[in-house]
Amino acid sequence: MMAIIGMFFQDGLTGSAWGDWANYTASPLRAFESELGVQAPVGFWDPVGFTSDGDVSTFKRRRSVELKHGRISMMAAMGYITPEITGKLPGFLSPSAGLKFADIPNGLAAVSKVPVAGWAQIAAYFGFVEFSGGFEDYKTGTPGDYGFKVLTSSDPEEKTKKLSAELANGRLAMMAIIGMFFQDGLTGSAWGDWANYTASPLRAFESELGVQAPVGFWDPVGFTSDGDVSTFKRRRSVELKHGRISMMAAMGYITPEITGKLPGFLSPSAGLKFADIPNGLAAVSKVPVAGWAQIAAYFGFVEFSGGFEDYKTGTPGDYGFKVLTSSDPEEKTKKLSAELANGRLAMMAIIGMFFQDGLTGSAWGDWANYTASPLRAFESELGVQAPVGFWDPVGFTSDGDVSTFKRRRSVELKHGRISMMAAMGYITPEITGKLPGFLSPSAGLKFADIPNGLAAVSKVPVAGWAQIAAYFGFVEFSGGFEDYKTGTPGDYGFKVLTSSDPEEKTKKLSAELANGRLAMMAIIGMFFQDGLTGSAWGDWANYTASPLRAFESELGVQAPVGFWDPVGFTSDGDVSTFKRRRSVELKHGRISMMAAMGYITPEITGKLPGFLSPSAGLKFADIPNGLAAVSKVPVAGWAQIAAYFGFVEFSGGFEDYKTGTPGDYGFKVLTSSDPEEKTKKLSAELANGRLAMMAIIGMFFQDGLTGSAWGDWANYTASPLRAFESELGVQAPVGFWDPVGFTSDGDVSTFKRRRSVELKHGRISMMAAMGYITPEITGKLPGFLSPSAGLKFADIPNGLAAVSKVPVAGWAQIAAYFGFVEFSGGFEDYKTGTPGDYGFKVLTSSDPEEKTKKLSAELANGRLAMMAIIGMFFQDGLTGSAWGDWANYTASPLRAFESELGVQAPVGFWDPVGFTSDGDVSTFKRRRSVELKHGRISMMAAMGYITPEITGKLPGFLSPSAGLKFADIPNGLAAVSKVPVAGWAQIAAYFGFVEFSGGFEDYKTGTPGDYGFKVLTSSDPEEKTKKLSAELANGRLAMMAIIGMFFQDGLTGSAWGDWANYTASPLRAFENELGVQAPVGFFDPFGLTKDGDAEAFQRRRATELKNGRVAMLATMGYIAPEYSRFPGFCSPSEGVKFADLPNGLAALGKVPGAGWMQILLFLGLVEKALYTYDPSRQPGDYKNAGVLGVPNGSTMAPGEGRNRKLNSELANGRLAMMAIIGMFFQDGLTGSAWGDWANYTDSPLRAFENETGVQAPVGYFDPLGMSKDGDVTTFRRRRESELKNGRVAMFAAMGYIVPEYFRFPGYLSPAKSLKFSEVPNGLAALGKVPFTGWVQIFLFCGMVDFGLYRADESRDPGDYAMSASRATVASAAAGMALFGGAAFVSSAPSARTGHLRATAPASAAPVTAQSSGFEANVACMAVAGAAVASCLSRKAGSSGSSGSRQLVALTAFENELGVQAPVGFWDPAGFTADGSTENFARRRQTELKHGRISMLATMGYITPEITGKFPGYLSPSAGLKFADVPNGLAAISKVPAAGWGQILAYMAFCEVSQDQSAGTPAAAGDFGFKVLTASDPEAKKTKLAAELANGRLAMMAIIGMFFQDGLTGSAWGDWANYTASPLRAFENELGVQAPVGFWDPAGFTADGSTENFARRRQTELKHGRISMLATMGYITPEITGKFPGYLSPSAGLKFADVPNGLAAISKVPAAGWGQILAYMAFCEVSQDQSAGTPAAAGDFGFKVLTASDPEAKKTKLAAELANGRLAMMAIIGMFFQDGLTGSAWGDWANYTASPLRATDKM
Repeated sequence: MMAIIGMFFQDGLTGSAWGDWANYTASPLRAFESELGVQAPVGFWDPVGFTSDGDVSTFKRRRSVELKHGRISMMAAMGYITPEITGKLPGFLSPSAGLKFADIPNGLAAVSKVPVAGWAQIAAYFGFVEFSGGFEDYKTGTPGDYGFKVLTSSDPEEKTKKLSAELANGRLAMMAIIGMFFQDGLTGSAWGDWANYTASPLRAFESELGVQAPVGFWDPVGFTSDGDVSTFKRRRSVELKHGRISMMAAMGYITPEITGKLPGFLSPSAGLKFADIPNGLAAVSKVPVAGWAQIAAYFGFVEFSGGFEDYKTGTPGDYGFKVLTSSDPEEKTKKLSAELANGRLAMMAIIGMFFQDGLTGSAWGDWANYTASPLRAFESELGVQAPVGFWDPVGFTSDGDVSTFKRRRSVELKHGRISMMAAMGYITPEITGKLPGFLSPSAGLKFADIPNGLAAVSKVPVAGWAQIAAYFGFVEFSGGFEDYKTGTPGDYGFKVLTSSDPEEKTKKLSAELANGRLAMMAIIGMFFQDGLTGSAWGDWANYTASPLRAFESELGVQAPVGFWDPVGFTSDGDVSTFKRRRSVELKHGRISMMAAMGYITPEITGKLPGFLSPSAGLKFADIPNGLAAVSKVPVAGWAQIAAYFGFVEFSGGFEDYKTGTPGDYGFKVLTSSDPEEKTKKLSAELANGRLAMMAIIGMFFQDGLTGSAWGDWANYTASPLRAFESELGVQAPVGFWDPVGFTSDGDVSTFKRRRSVELKHGRISMMAAMGYITPEITGKLPGFLSPSAGLKFADIPNGLAAVSKVPVAGWAQIAAYFGFVEFSGGFEDYKTGTPGDYGFKVLTSSDPEEKTKKLSAELANGRLAMMAIIGMFFQDGLTGSAWGDWANYTASPLRAFESELGVQAPVGFWDPVGFTSDGDVSTFKRRRSVELKHGRISMMAAMGYITPEITGKLPGFLSPSAGLKFADIPNGLAAVSKVPVAGWAQIAAYFGFVEFSGGFEDYKTGTPGDYGFKVLTSSDPEEKTKKLSAELANGRLAMMAIIGMFFQDGLTGSAWGDWANYTASPLRAFENELGVQAPVGFFDPFGLTKDGDAEAFQRRRATELKNGRVAMLATMGYIAPEYSRFPGFCSPSEGVKFADLPNGLAALGKVPGAGWMQILLFLGLVEKALYTYDPSRQPGDYKNAGVLGVPNGSTMAPGEGRNRKLNSELANGRLAMMAIIGMFFQDGLTGSAWGDWANYTDSPLRAFENETGVQAPVGYFDPLGMSKDGDVTTFRRRRESELKNGRVAMFAAMGYIVPEYFRFPGYLSPAKSLKFSEVPNGLAALGKVPFTGWVQIFLFCGMVDFGLYRADESRDPGDYAMSASRATVASAAAGMALFGGAAFVSSAPSARTGHLRATAPASAAPVTAQSSGFEANVACMAVAGAAVASCLSRKAGSSGSSGSRQLVALTAFENELGVQAPVGFWDPAGFTADGSTENFARRRQTELKHGRISMLATMGYITPEITGKFPGYLSPSAGLKFADVPNGLAAISKVPAAGWGQILAYMAFCEVSQDQSAGTPAAAGDFGFKVLTASDPEAKKTKLAAELANGRLAMMAIIGMFFQDGLTGSAWGDWANYTASPLRAFENELGVQAPVGFWDPAGFTADGSTENFARRRQTELKHGRISMLATMGYITPEITGKFPGYLSPSAGLKFADVPNGLAAISKVPAAGWGQILAYMAFCEVSQDQSAGTPAAAGDFGFKVLTASDPEAKKTKLAAELANGRLAMMAIIGMFFQDGLTGSAWGDWANYTASPLRATDKM
């Protein structure tokens, strides 16, 4: 045996086992045979082969190092041994510290006892020895010979002998000291009998399987440190299995290489021979599916047949197979131990084989042959050292780019150097203590006060950080950034770190690189442990307060990670929540494992044979793998899947984590009856599930991106991620990154523009982020920011709060600098070069490659900075600071309601709009309840959209009676019109039942949303909150989802599919026009472009641009003066300074007239002369306008740049239009467009803020200012009216909607045989309702308004109380009104009389109490109904006093009858100018009568159209039926003479039956009929005033009806039907414009004469021009002031002496009037205006007003005509107001001398 071992050894070493050793001169053992350390009997010893390269210099250097290490080890070993034998030295080690040698423990424990000075002495001595002897002894002489002859000798032979002996002893000492350190660290002592160390963890399991000499028990990782025997045996069992598989796998690699492959076929059916199967990993893809199935089945058989618990029931690995084990226990242990050892070797072997095979394609052969391996790259570069060689596990160098490699190496060296210093900075103070003295004498800060580690960051003074930063900058910039280009990476000329000798330099840098790598790993670990526990040192067991201690014994906590919660979900210590999350994690993991296997299995094993759906003829083979399968699975398949999911989920329950172990549903294959085993299985499953969740996410991502979860990425050439892969910003490891798909169109120019913008934004964000951080760390700059304002830098707060502190001049400088940077660099850097390259070589470079690298780095940093600054702004805006602990922000609104329903991690309480800022808990809970309801509806609605798309529709009929199948109902909004009425009724009834049965106050009586339905909630309060919170979150998502679905469905007709398919959508129109920008695209919510008129579109766009430009200027005009105003005078002559002009609307009255004149002239010049509209050019593009509108300046070349700028301008203009509207509104409302709303205490919006109807988010809303007088009574009356009108409107709205879906069955009027189904919906129903129906409606309305619900000033508006007696009478009145009235109008004459007599006394009964008054009102309504029904009228007796009323002093009739807000007193004709009260009262009486007649007349027009005509005869004697009398004016000729006689007689009777002389009640319109008036004077006044107002409307209405009737023959109907109307004439003539169309209210064109029409239109144009001039003549002097100098020098009349308005007429001299008349005459007669000439149409050749283009001329004249009409109306109003008040301007309250102000004191 010895011989054969020697032969094998010699043969392997020399190539032959025979012959004379001296002949083997080529053996590597011949090398260095005479070198130091070569001694008999071993000779030269190099088992690792360090010297195989034959490098003598390297050999000698290693030998020198070995000698040094040996010497240190000998001293260390002696240091262990000597004190144990000789005892310790006497005396003190440190007299100053009082530390004796005897106090120093032996071994490792001494490290912490040696004083700092001692360590300093040791380090100094080491340094002295190392540096004094030099590092190159092996070059200049014998290694280890430093001239100290005690250790060496002058005799070379003796020296060699001594050094060789020392070398051998040193080797032993190194082995000894390693053992001592190990034993000391393990047991606390390096000495004594091992048998005594009973507490050592190495004692555990010493007699277990696998413990063999010479190693003994081997557990370097410490898996068995817990002493758990069961766990140890389970691991040993697993180790045996893995070893067996590895032995088979290793033999599977080796055997085919040696013995060859099996003969014959592996798969005869597939024709696959064994010889065709490659060796190694390449075989995986060749084995047929059936082969893998056999392998998997065999694995499963072996695994399951033997069971999983061999380690419990016997010896691990013993399955009864006696070839591998034995019946003899001792033999069995020996065999299994041997197998274990061999298995360990095999596991190592197979890992190496797999690695080499994957790397090189073969597990065999000479490494030198693998020249194509990526590990060959850079093998001679810096950092490549034995034994690892070149190391690049991530593959950064796979591209072979040497420059990039060297740059990375340089960066790695720098990072390593910093990390070494940082690691030493952690270690040194712990060992040597801190430096004496002060770190900052000025701050009194000692080094001893600085804590070690991360805590020191906040203690170092600003000056210290400044020094550190300055030093970093100095080192970085002084050495340059291109060391890797100009020399060796990391070589900055400092020869202590490098060397002048290239070989030595490489060696030093390589060593530094290796140490730096270790240091980087070390410092990361130190930071992690420090951040986690507060210290980077010590025993982990001491950190009991660490959050990592929580839940350490829970499910899923497994070695080596332990408890793992990086996000900190368990930081609250809530065990229940932890277990629930763990349960969810297990479920997700199980689904993910199945999903991952579902991806993998079909790829490996193939798909199942046969059919997935026989009925659909769908084979398993037809189903694609991955996401594409989703659309192929039949609905029934999805239903089965969903049903199975539901069964699994619901059958197991949701509370496994409460009642037992999370994830334990009683399925013992997955769990176990044994608690320990169950925990183990679930923990393993949890770990596997985590991996599967990561795997399936990656598979989904790759599948969605590329269409497959497998294969080589290089094959996916069509992926959008392939676009722009070589562009700026594309860097490893991410590559090209465009998650939003901005580049999906492949537009390179757009991409580069976006990249340029991204760089700019990134630069600003980097500066902004630094601006936040720097003042926090370094402090603020000394001195003054603004010396003139006395503002110091120290006074400027950090963050957003600084915005309001920076002076205007500072902002101006910032803005100016921004503008300079932006404009000086140009906007097209991305076109002419690399985006972001403005020639500043510090940021870029002259070298294109370097420039790309710098800009890419800047781009990446900028992205981080953009994210950072957004977060800083958000936190600053929210909490007032971008720094610090969130727990400190106790005043934040996010603190409100933190424990309420719906507050869930990770968001917490979420109220971005601030609804809860008032802290009202009741309101919060009500809103939460509403949110839950809306969410539930939205979830159902969203599912209603989704489900039919996936599962298909229900079978059978939705409505059997209507023959409507579920399949016939379209999905989405289109279904609304298909559902039958009964279906909607069921839905509405169910909604009502759900809403009303649960009540509306769930949020008051319990938890919002808890209606007792325990499926949605729970009896357990905690569980209920959890369920409702989850429902709330899902409901929010559903609300967003359903809104999006409705929007897309309404827009495109479907909520699904690819937008590109909706080609017919109106959003497709004008998609390439100006203003169409991402992400909105073309935006036309009003549909102005739906007609497709390109010309109209361009005109509108041009107008929009102009309005936007004006709005931008106006917005800036609001903003700029808030920060800075011009110095000096706005008007020197008026002495008006710019500083005197108020900001906003108030400035209008302050600007001098000359200023307005300049503004108007400038506007006119710009609009009419400088920039004129040209339809051939793009909107907003004017021929002679340069950049920024500079006249005749440089222009932008047509193309993308100009379009982009115009698009930007359009978007900004839109924002500005919205902004200026808001500013005007707020300014007009509050007097300022700025500041805190809470300061506007005088605003009318402050009135009535707590009244009914004031609700968030609008608050109190009174845009017309009705309540600005502060009259509470009037406000309440209006509010009550608003509520009534709203109630009626709600009924009316429902009355429109409901019949569309459902109508009542049966008859509306049995007597008329009129069914409800025959009554049309809407206005058309008015003519179908029978007369008796209208009577019932009116009686019921009157009863409700006057009797049932009466206003009570003690209650809120709209809140009506009703007593029991009132309710009883109300019921009776309702019956009487609804049935008595109907009987009255349909019964015989005698019956009518009886009813009349029965009700008359009640109408006249005195009103003595509330109840009797109520009854009287009800009776009055009955009488009114009877009167209407019978078309009769009777005189009601007066029961009031006939005394004359006491006259009071009036202020111009302002308190008289009919004076109502908002008009006040209205007398446009000036009838009351004489101030006669008697005349006024007479006229008012007349107005009331006319109004009454007009109301009756109006009703006479309307009623027959709605209710139909009376039955029977109007005149029996003449045989004239009511039905024969036409409606309207045509009836006049049909009414018989007797009828007119009756009418006149009745009118005369009414007129003369009462005394109407002045002072009588009748003179004021009160004829004793209390339905129209009242006994209460105030109520009577209110009623008559209302009647007066209604009468005025009726007078206007009847005039309009007469006019339309006389013009068209009918007062009703669709205008389009009146084709014969004279209003149809001239519809295409000049002045006919939308929206009015042709307008001729006086009927001038009724004769159809074109000539007359043209003449009149010409006249209208002239009058309009005069009126426009006249209007401007009124306005201009008020704004601009009057002309300087004299109007008439001869008369000494100055312009300033001429009053404005009508009063000027008498001031103008006769000569002036002569000039005016002469000029008018000249204009009139200077041109031929006969018919057909241009002048006849208003074109006098003045092309400013008209144009040469006929169409443009028509547009201009039409606009002039419209403006002229307005001007004619305006000048009439001005003349009227001027004649009435003496002025057409100013505040009405100032005109105290007006006749409307006149008083009559009597």
